[in-house]
Amino acid sequence: FHFMHVVTIISERPNILGKICKCQHLVTMLTIQVANQTRHIKEQSKQIKELRKTVKLIEQENTLRDKKVEEMQTKFNNALSETRVTLSEMSNEMNNIQAQLGMVGDIQQHVFKCKGTFVGHEGPIWSMASFGDLLFSGSGDHSIKVWDTLANFSCVKSLHGHEGMVLALCVSSGRLYSSASDNRICVWDLQTYRLVDSIMEHRNPVCTLAADQKYLFSGSLRLINVWDKETLKLFHTIGDLNHWVRALVIKSTKMYIGIYQAIKIFDISTFETERIIDINGGSVYSMVVTDSWIICGTYEQGIQLHSNVNPTICHVLTGHTGTVYCLGLYTSGGHTRLFSGANDRTIKVWNVDKKIPSQTLDRHQGSVCCLVVGKGKIFSGAMDSTIKVWQ
Repeated sequence: FHFMHVVTIISERPNILGKICKCQHLVTMLTIQVANQTRHIKEQSKQIKELRKTVKLIEQENTLRDKKVEEMQTKFNNALSETRVTLSEMSNEMNNIQAQLGMVGDIQQHVFKCKGTFVGHEGPIWSMASFGDLLFSGSGDHSIKVWDTLANFSCVKSLHGHEGMVLALCVSSGRLYSSASDNRICVWDLQTYRLVDSIMEHRNPVCTLAADQKYLFSGSLRLINVWDKETLKLFHTIGDLNHWVRALVIKSTKMYIGIYQAIKIFDISTFETERIIDINGGSVYSMVVTDSWIICGTYEQGIQLHSNVNPTICHVLTGHTGTVYCLGLYTSGGHTRLFSGANDRTIKVWNVDKKIPSQTLDRHQGSVCCLVVGKGKIFSGAMDSTIKVWQ
């Protein structure tokens, strides 16, 4: 039996040796393929390293180029801002010289006409402010747009920082302050248009803003907060007001606050109440103040003029058929004109001296919510999402 088993193994040995040879051949081929693949991978790794170096160099070059472009843009914006301020100062000085020489036409003889329309917002225009030849507009589309009013009335920038309707704008000390229905106050740099800070301490929408050299004032439901402009820290709160604060004016050392059925006048140095003016017509929605008059627009269609000198003197201007949302003043040649925008979609021009309307502007298709008056032009923002230019 053992002899036969050995004979069988010996007879099958050639087959086993053949299989072993084939396996060795396969191993040899696989080894060669692995070596080739390893060499190929090394070559690809080397190429990848070279590509990474190239990409890094390109990124460095792009970073340097972007930095140079940003520096050039900043220098350009600074130069443009300085030029606009200089032009504005020269224009004001020229107007003063011409007024002294009797060369400026009386605005009371001028008929204002619509010269153009700014289109770009996708919601009502709730607020506006100006700086030199730039106009800023805040809208229900949550954005602020910057318009060039000197050349072609074009939008030069859109600012995004709010998550609600932009209800108020204020320019002071090289900054633009904005407030909205998101309870937030944003602070923007006027040269770069960048958002540099924000205040999130109000619990309700901030309806109005005003500023002096030291403080920023923000009006909301039943209160006004006073902020230090340098630190943006809360300095003082005027509370216990009876309604929303929609109208707020700072003039000299006085603060004028429009609320429901009243205007309160405070001394800014002490924040003590100096005078309370009773108002007929519901809430005060708009207000302007001169040395002679405190003028307010009310919910119930009226415009009231209260003497800043004699508390017993009061005049009422009638003509609008809706809430008077905004007021603006223009003085030229010793004559003052009052402009009022209202829910009836019109802007009225008033002779303050005679207490009568001289013109009605009616090109808007929605309530007129805000006005900016200056340099012989009127800019009006309305619920129809447009800004119109009158001259």
